[in-house]
Amino acid sequence: MHTPITRILKAAGLIALPTLFMHSCSSKGDTPLLEGKLNVDEPTQVAIVYDYDGDNIVTELTTDSAGAFIYNPRLEGNEADVIIYVGQDLYGAYIKQGCSTHVDIDGTKATFTGDNTDRCQFNNTLYQAFSPWVFKPTPDHPFQLQEWTDRLNEGYARTQQAIDAVTDADARARYQRLTDATRKYYYLQILSLDRMMNQTDNEAKMDSLVATIDPNADESRLSGLINYWYNQARLTPHTNQPIDLTTYFVAQINAIDSALTNEGNKRSLYNTLTSMYFMYQPSDSDITAFRAGIAPQLAKSPRVAEHIEQLLAERAKQVKDGDMLPSDPTLITRDGSRTTLSQVIAGKVAYIDFWATWCAPCCREIPYFEKVWQQYKDDERIVFVSVSQDDNVSAWEKKMDNDKPAWPNYIFEKNSGKQFLDQMGIHAIPRFLIVGRDGRIIHTDAARPSDKDIKSILDEALAR
Repeated sequence: MHTPITRILKAAGLIALPTLFMHSCSSKGDTPLLEGKLNVDEPTQVAIVYDYDGDNIVTELTTDSAGAFIYNPRLEGNEADVIIYVGQDLYGAYIKQGCSTHVDIDGTKATFTGDNTDRCQFNNTLYQAFSPWVFKPTPDHPFQLQEWTDRLNEGYARTQQAIDAVTDADARARYQRLTDATRKYYYLQILSLDRMMNQTDNEAKMDSLVATIDPNADESRLSGLINYWYNQARLTPHTNQPIDLTTYFVAQINAIDSALTNEGNKRSLYNTLTSMYFMYQPSDSDITAFRAGIAPQLAKSPRVAEHIEQLLAERAKQVKDGDMLPSDPTLITRDGSRTTLSQVIAGKVAYIDFWATWCAPCCREIPYFEKVWQQYKDDERIVFVSVSQDDNVSAWEKKMDNDKPAWPNYIFEKNSGKQFLDQMGIHAIPRFLIVGRDGRIIHTDAARPSDKDIKSILDEALAR
């Protein structure tokens, strides 16, 4: 199961910066910018992403059955540092028009041959050392401040060695700034986790670190630090008076335009805020007002305007309450047997949990889910179902073996599961779904089991 790439980007907070320096390359004729080979035995999805002045340029590919792929676009800006996503695994590379590089990927190891291997190795080291999954607690691996800090320092040391091997002095200097910024970003993440998990009072320390962020530096955008700056900047006056959603987001985007001089950093925040705005499900008239309110920014940022059009297209296709399920994904049990979602829920009200072992908020809901299931376990009119979207099947199997849940638990078959989640518009978890006995969706985004009203919501669904 692969999480949609746009959502992975938000989670990662890491995007790649187009380079500004010239390098000589051997003549390659029609050889592509980047050829790759994964150690897989079936077609596998790959996404390659780079940042062009604040816009994410995303290409999604599928390898052949032997894992081979070719990436050969006309680059914006002529050259780029790129991130390669294979499921939740991250790799990095550097590409330049007129040059050619080959990468062999086997597990966590990436081996580069061809042009600019020093810069490829730096990017690969950076994105593996500072992958968001490296700093994401799980129930089987809970957060410990010292361990996470040691992990951060070890990753920084490895990345520093990769910087030292880069031959171009200007590139080394820029990579050093990016590495330092990325380290700061993840240290802030660690401090946030420490405050959440251990109730540590480290707000003053975090505030002092955020105060050192230069909001106009490229590395602030590329590392994700710009988001910490924005959250603390308080760009518009605080008011106790009610303010409607559209007015608020328009004011924020206009304030960013006034506060920053780096157009790429502006565009990055515009895109983030636009996605947030659409998550609140604004009306068509509100969207019209939103676009009018940020017209000056859209005129300078055509890809932000394209982003809005993409969100509108997704919105038009979005499954709504009352619709039938858009597809019937295959589900796999712990013992390896297969069924389908329609077979599992046929003729019953279904309360379905979409989750993953790496998702801490998902795992926090599991005890509540069990309590609600206990209340209804003898009621044959309703079925409780948990479906994991883990890429790492062994992690899911381990949790099943440890927890031994008594209600039905499955993991998605990769391809049909991805299709289902995309059609449902499920881009973030935990997500809960209530389906009626007739197979029609009652709630596309149902209350969580920890919600105080969940019993009345389920009783209402049963009464239909």
